[in-house]
Amino acid sequence: MAFSLSGLFRTNSPEPKTAVPASTRGEYAGRSGNAQVRNMTPGQTISGEVVSREGDEIQIRIAKDTMVNARMEKEIQTDVGQNITFQIRSNTSGIVALRPLFQNMAQENTALRALSQAGIEVNGKSMQMVSAMMQEGMSIDKNSLQEMYRQVANVPEGDVSAIVQMNRLQIPVTPENLQQFTAYKNYEHQLIEAFTQVAEEIPQAVADLFASGNVEEGAAFVNKLLSIFGEGWEQVENMTEMSENAAVTEEGNSQIPTEAAGEGGRVVIAEDVPKNPVQTGNIIEELPLPGAGAAEGVPGGEAEVADRIPQEDRASLARLMQNAGGSPELAEEILAGRLGTEALYRAVQELSKHARGQSEQEAVKELFLSKGFQKIFQNKIANQWTFTEPESIEKKEVEKLYERLNEQTKQLTQALAGAKADSPLARSVQNIRENVDFMNQLNQMYAYVQLPLKFRGENAHGDLYVYTNKKNLAKKEGNVSAYLHLDMEHLGTVDVYVAMEKGKINTNFYLADEKSLDLLEKHIDSLTERLTEKGYRADAKLMLKEDTGNVMEEIIQSDKNISLISDMCFDVRA
Repeated sequence: MAFSLSGLFRTNSPEPKTAVPASTRGEYAGRSGNAQVRNMTPGQTISGEVVSREGDEIQIRIAKDTMVNARMEKEIQTDVGQNITFQIRSNTSGIVALRPLFQNMAQENTALRALSQAGIEVNGKSMQMVSAMMQEGMSIDKNSLQEMYRQVANVPEGDVSAIVQMNRLQIPVTPENLQQFTAYKNYEHQLIEAFTQVAEEIPQAVADLFASGNVEEGAAFVNKLLSIFGEGWEQVENMTEMSENAAVTEEGNSQIPTEAAGEGGRVVIAEDVPKNPVQTGNIIEELPLPGAGAAEGVPGGEAEVADRIPQEDRASLARLMQNAGGSPELAEEILAGRLGTEALYRAVQELSKHARGQSEQEAVKELFLSKGFQKIFQNKIANQWTFTEPESIEKKEVEKLYERLNEQTKQLTQALAGAKADSPLARSVQNIRENVDFMNQLNQMYAYVQLPLKFRGENAHGDLYVYTNKKNLAKKEGNVSAYLHLDMEHLGTVDVYVAMEKGKINTNFYLADEKSLDLLEKHIDSLTERLTEKGYRADAKLMLKEDTGNVMEEIIQSDKNISLISDMCFDVRA
């Protein structure tokens, strides 16, 4: 799965949103055939004849012995004897919410004629397909309908409206893409959640493999895991000669098998940059985000501070290290607090590699699964798969993160296959790969990227979508607009709409509640001041927003005119 953000930050102009058809809400009645109707799920369609109507109450016959008693929430012209097709919006506790597929009967007649001319059977699915195509402004000529119906038939369990929308966005319709597209629409797509899930599932996968009886294979699997996340993904320049058997800790040297040592209390691993790096095209150069930290906070930074092992974990880690074959001197370094977490990680990696005999291999398992080491290991994953408190996110950092993510999940998949570990972990890793692959395909046409963030210890999710006017952009005279959606633990949901034109930035913040609004209002001057320092004229507005933002809705409503942002720089603060 080669990830290429070649289309990233090519942009689009939003188009008017399609009006939502009037809806009905009703309860199915009648004694015969009701069980089948009650079991229908949202998205399915039913067609029926209007039997009677009195005011807002309407009765629809959908089969010989099955009636629907419905209340029309909004005025819609219906006549007794008329056939109408409805789509199920929800079906709970015997109450079914319906909406007519077409806003008026003339549209339904048009759909019926189009299906007839295309030689397609008239049924609930085909009618829903035509309705969705009309709502998306797509052609319903014979060839278009036949091609769309073939795709719908190829994914029989797929949501018809989603398949139509994917066609409009020029996203290949596959079961995997359809699953991801639906997740994005339902706001179940966040990579940050998938990362946490993988980190939490790894210990169970290791325990299960050891429990299967192949202890040697289990130790090899642990070593592979440590190698995947222990690799150096950055090329460190001006490196001095590194000793193969020494690592520098904060207060001295210890004889720990490792790959390289640095100065000033840092452990640096000299590795080459992976081949075939991700090509991301003209990506936004800098995305300043909240959180003053340090350059080391960016994933894959040049060096990593060798933090001390927490006091409460030292005794158990020292004991477990000796059980796994570590020297008494190494245990003493741990107990004295002179061994950094990075050096400990390297030591465990070497012990897992050279463990011989069942007792040492079992000891490696206990060490790896210990609470103290899992803190270090999971923090390692978080640092490599998220932007940890960056002052700004630059183009190259986005490239590196997805390059690293692609390569490491690939290696995880191979390691799990080699260990024959068909587990929830394998499925979670596959979901990440499919998510990134879907994002890659989406970026062939639209400028969108997820930003997995970690602000001062808390996880946060960001969606960034950029759009602009194609002709003005080509002249470098137009404005650049962006939609940024953030989900944060304390501020909650934050939607940010930003427009930049000739050095002037207008920013609208939409927050979930008054508390978040007040908090941001107290600090909004910091945003405008920092943008002013960068040479921009900034104006920010704060307001409440009732509905949760959804980046896929923004993309779905985008114009199909695509353009490439060239030589542009875009600054975002949240």
